[in-house]
Amino acid sequence: MVSFTTTRVALVDLKEEIDLIRKEYPKLKPDSAFVLWFLRAYLADYEEDALSALTGATGDKTIDAILIDYKLKQVNVVQGKFRQYEDSNEKRSDVLAFANLSNYPWKEKRFLEAFYSKLDPLVQQKFKELVKLVHDERFVMRLYYVTTGKCSEIISNEAKEIARNAEGHAEVFIFDSKDVLMIFKDYIEGLAPAVPELLLPIASEGSIQNEGVVHRHDPEKRIESWVFTMAAKDVGEMFGKAGIRLFARNIRGYLEDTEINKAMFQTINNEPENFWYYNNGITVVCDDAEMERHEGRDVLRVKKPQVINGLQTTRTLYKASPTKGSVLVKVIKIPRDAGDDVEYDNLINSMVRATNWQNYIYPSDLVSNDHIQVFIERSLRKLGYQYIRKRQTKSEAKRHFGGARFFQIKKPELAQAVAACQLDPVIVRKGKEGLFEDPNYKKIFSSHSMKYYLSRYWLMCQVRYVAKGKPERAYAKWLVLNFAWGLLAQYIESDQGELKFRKICERWTTNKVLYPLHRALDLIFKASLKFFRLERGKGEEAKDISTFFQRAKLDQKFREFWTSSKNPYRNRVEALIEKFQKILEKTEVPE
Repeated sequence: MVSFTTTRVALVDLKEEIDLIRKEYPKLKPDSAFVLWFLRAYLADYEEDALSALTGATGDKTIDAILIDYKLKQVNVVQGKFRQYEDSNEKRSDVLAFANLSNYPWKEKRFLEAFYSKLDPLVQQKFKELVKLVHDERFVMRLYYVTTGKCSEIISNEAKEIARNAEGHAEVFIFDSKDVLMIFKDYIEGLAPAVPELLLPIASEGSIQNEGVVHRHDPEKRIESWVFTMAAKDVGEMFGKAGIRLFARNIRGYLEDTEINKAMFQTINNEPENFWYYNNGITVVCDDAEMERHEGRDVLRVKKPQVINGLQTTRTLYKASPTKGSVLVKVIKIPRDAGDDVEYDNLINSMVRATNWQNYIYPSDLVSNDHIQVFIERSLRKLGYQYIRKRQTKSEAKRHFGGARFFQIKKPELAQAVAACQLDPVIVRKGKEGLFEDPNYKKIFSSHSMKYYLSRYWLMCQVRYVAKGKPERAYAKWLVLNFAWGLLAQYIESDQGELKFRKICERWTTNKVLYPLHRALDLIFKASLKFFRLERGKGEEAKDISTFFQRAKLDQKFREFWTSSKNPYRNRVEALIEKFQKILEKTEVPE
């Protein structure tokens, strides 16, 4: 079992993240970079959406970004204040001026024209669209004042009251340093963007008797729970409204056509009245929850919800779009305070593990949300790679990345590449799941350098290419990769060497560079099989090839063989490696 450490964050960590964003987008000032980060972390599904939401005119009428969500029918307006010190107090006039924007969609034409005349053209265009959607299409208007400083509760309540008194549906949210750091913690742990809130309708099932909601309150831990029934259609619509971000804390992705999912689909279509009895239900954790009436129905309003058990159920019901049937729902409100990271994280992780046993859980599933996995996913995306850290179908993974073209790397593949280069190759031969258990996991995922991972990954791809179509080589490939890494690491892991090697492998068209490498790997494979025939033994004691390469410390014995007179391939391999090195040095990095 892998043990986890809690991720602790401070303002200095957020500053480092903002600095990285400004390196990526040099034209952004600190406040704009901070707003871009907030959009990424809290509101926008894709970075492209976050970038296009920026107004490009910092301080222009307190509007730093306008993000329109057509699916949820809401318009998000953001003002960001990236203070250098957490004890900086926000001015009442600044906060209330921002809150007053909630009244603008219902102002007279003359007032709006005067307001527009003072705006930057881009901001003017975005705000006109906002007014049209909020006033005419009844979109919800949400205003986010986000600061790394402090905002008093009195000022915050005044701002919220201004929005409550607007003619339409408008809300103001004030996030100060404490809130921002919690959002940042979620961000680096992969819970981004958040689901700000959802309304969960309590089912009314006609002739079936419902005794209402079971409510449980634990005053010591301040945890509240609600157990009730929801219509199957409403459960599916949770995904329709929130998307894949609803399952960020889940340890797997959607598995689509598993036997269990097929059975669920058949049940909801053929005997929906029995779905409640057959299904285990779903479990939702959230930061806050409150019972209320909405459009004549009892609902539970949940803030920052996460479905930690029931992803397959929710997605299957969305796919089926049923008109009948119901689902048992458990909602657990776990308040969060600054400084309670260890207790909160341990509780959430324990709940996720304890409630996800309907589909079998692998060790690789349990580390899906580990902070290093989230970091690798985010870092590789910037280089044009989709790192699939959760078990899910390829089509599901592509949908998650918005249809953009990326090189896909699955988590087990990356683990195999690193383990084969760094550890005894027999560890990889014993199976993928053992790589995600201690002590192997911490050794394999010990680096924050993407050069470290990609150089080993692309060498593994070349070894696989040379082994393809030759069954005997499949048994020897991890030993060959381990040995080849020892020969090539100094050339393909350095800054320029790794970049050149990666770009060449990505394009796969520069055969002049790869040919000597492939030829060298071919000879190493031949050497490994000669080594097998010499060392396997004779007669009844002879080892089969499938078991021979499962022997521990075989890499050490192979190195001894490599330098011995029994190896006829050494000189040719060394010459080919030298040739590859010289060609690589002369290769210009493709744009």
